[in-house]
Amino acid sequence: MYYKGDNCKKTGIIGGTFNPVHTGHLILAENAYDSLGLSRVIFMPTGQSYLKDPTDILDGKLRLELINASISGNDHFLSSDYEIRKPGNTYTCETLAGLNSIYPDDELYFIIGEDSVYNIDIWKRPDLIFENCVLVVAPRGHEPDDKLLKKISILEEKYQARICLLNTPDIDISSSMIRNRVACGQSIKYYVADGAEKLIKKNGYYRLSDSVGRN
Repeated sequence: MYYKGDNCKKTGIIGGTFNPVHTGHLILAENAYDSLGLSRVIFMPTGQSYLKDPTDILDGKLRLELINASISGNDHFLSSDYEIRKPGNTYTCETLAGLNSIYPDDELYFIIGEDSVYNIDIWKRPDLIFENCVLVVAPRGHEPDDKLLKKISILEEKYQARICLLNTPDIDISSSMIRNRVACGQSIKYYVADGAEKLIKKNGYYRLSDSVGRN
């Protein structure tokens, strides 16, 4: 069971493609910070994911730029280029092990959505994931249902995992929705932070994207 002691800093890690980062991500991270008593939350865009088609994904440095523009002014939100600097495929198990070496005095809280819980068994070395973090799960529909609770129970027993549920609003926004709206010339105001909206408009990101309908 992953536990570093009561005096450790609690650091939240929220990963993902962030193509682009949106208001739902920010609300999720802020709720985790507040509800779990975290010291900070680090936004970490994926590098080359082995689970997603890379053809419609904005370059990692540009996605990181959008994150930085979105979290500016929030002193407990940070960003990391840890994964986008790594060559080849990036794997959560390796990232979390690396972060534990970088932050040996921190207890890591890895924040994911409910959908990811059902797929985590097919990720590379799920045992190492649970060895290196507390898993924080944000349920769909605000409250966990029996299916989710059963899956969590299975993971806890199989991996001796520490898993906690996060009480957070279910924000029905996705990155694919935002890319679709940009491609169609529709407004994304309030779907993303003001800083990210300005960069997307200024640089023409997603304007001619072929990613309509993709997640």
